[in-house]
Amino acid sequence: MTMIRETRLRHLLDTAERHSRGGRRGRAVSFYRKVLALTQDGEFERELAHARLADLHLTLGQAGSAILHLRRAIALSGGEPDYALMLGRALLADGRPAEAVAHLHEALQSPIRSAEALAALAESEAEMGCRRTAGHLARLACEREPHELAWQRLARSLADA
Repeated sequence: MTMIRETRLRHLLDTAERHSRGGRRGRAVSFYRKVLALTQDGEFERELAHARLADLHLTLGQAGSAILHLRRAIALSGGEPDYALMLGRALLADGRPAEAVAHLHEALQSPIRSAEALAALAESEAEMGCRRTAGHLARLACEREPHELAWQRLARSLADA
């Protein structure tokens, strides 16, 4: 990558992040799309732009668009487990818990977010009517990260399972 191109991409990414942090999601989407237009498969900036666009689309309630970007980010990354977690969450938001399960199982490989993946799996199982499995998974998430209040609430809501 030439130095001018690298500088341009860094500027676009920084601007997109600033807009995102400032709550100007539409502007952030626009700048991430510019990154996609300037990059090719195999460049980390392209992978990052897809992941960040997915996150923004989820925030905007556009799970379908998020899913498309996450599938692309996963392909570009070679199977990043954190993206699998994001995809599982997007599929849950899109009302597709059965599809989410396979991706959430992949997300269990994340060294940082395995407890979060367990909690999302619990949510998926609960949505599919498997409360006993959901309760077990929620309790496992709590065991891994006992200070996470959201997972404690989830486990309590499934205590009868």
